[in-house]
Amino acid sequence: MAEYRQYPDPAPHGRHAQRASSQPDAGGQAPRHGAHQQQPQRAPQQRAQTQRPAQPQRTGRPVGAQQPQRQQSPQGYRPAQAGAAPATYGVAGNGGGRGGKGKGQGGGKKKGGPWRIVFWAALVVLVVALAALGAIAFSYWQGQNAYDSVAQEVFEPPADIEGAALADITVDWDKLKAINPDTVGWVYIPGTAVNYPIVHTTDDEKYLTTDFNGQQTWGATYGSIFLSAANAADFSDANNIVYGHHLNNGSMFAAITGFDNADQFNAHRTAYVLTPQGNFKLRTFSLVHVAADDPLAQTAFASDEERTAYIQDKVDRSVVTASDVPSPADIAHLFAFATCDNLPSDGRYVLFSYIEESTVPNVAAVGGTDAALDPDAAAAVGDASKEIAA
Repeated sequence: MAEYRQYPDPAPHGRHAQRASSQPDAGGQAPRHGAHQQQPQRAPQQRAQTQRPAQPQRTGRPVGAQQPQRQQSPQGYRPAQAGAAPATYGVAGNGGGRGGKGKGQGGGKKKGGPWRIVFWAALVVLVVALAALGAIAFSYWQGQNAYDSVAQEVFEPPADIEGAALADITVDWDKLKAINPDTVGWVYIPGTAVNYPIVHTTDDEKYLTTDFNGQQTWGATYGSIFLSAANAADFSDANNIVYGHHLNNGSMFAAITGFDNADQFNAHRTAYVLTPQGNFKLRTFSLVHVAADDPLAQTAFASDEERTAYIQDKVDRSVVTASDVPSPADIAHLFAFATCDNLPSDGRYVLFSYIEESTVPNVAAVGGTDAALDPDAAAAVGDASKEIAA
């Protein structure tokens, strides 16, 4: 058979050259659009030749013939690999880019959460509590200031009250009654905060919340010091019961609760009750701590024996022991000062005293001058007795 001479195929030009370059060779796939083509390295001696390589000739190699090795990419350049994630801009690392999840800027959960709610709730409670405490403190100041103003206008105790004559201790009763017509007396215990006017009505509930100026107090309820409605307004009963609140700032009758200490009790055994009819100097002898329903609010007695038994009971039940106490049979008139104990049991402290000296007519004193007799009249009687005896 005649042999035909084979000629190499002509090199493709134009569109045909582009299509041919996109066809895969026997050992690989077509290059991806947009990716850099791998270029064969040129030997140094070939650099002077034309820049465009010649097209390979078709030699009709059989299947399985060895394919030429693919040239490596130029050093310093590595093309992107299929399936690789594109590089991210910004800080590298997990969640480091913008919008990433984690601790980046604007990422992650909002700090605070329920703890911020707890913080603000606690802050609100604190502010409300401070406001309430401020309001209560102001009400204490306002209540006590009202009584201090009254005391400055009507009563100035002597600097040495023990050395002063009882009759020389005076109160401006006209001013007091102009402020409150229910005024019946003034109580003063030296060395304590007890220095208040005494009022009296037929209703014990009124002055529990109404102060001496007739105002309904708020916050700290001062009320007034008042004589029991069961008593006579001139303190002529066998047992005169005077009530007052126990306030936490130590005002009103709060000092009485501190007399459960023997030293405090003995240091303040003298008290004064001043009235428009005259003055009483009192000596305390018993402090009892009782329940609110204890039947000690007895103002009169059926007999001297009943009164004596009542007084002896208070001596026996006293939380402190007093010295130099007269015989209960010799005590004809009592003054009892009662206040709350401010304990959950809702008890009462009651301070009992007897009259040591009196300038009130027809009221006997124990261990002191009997004011039932006029001193001038007593001197005249004495002179008359001497003349009769002569």
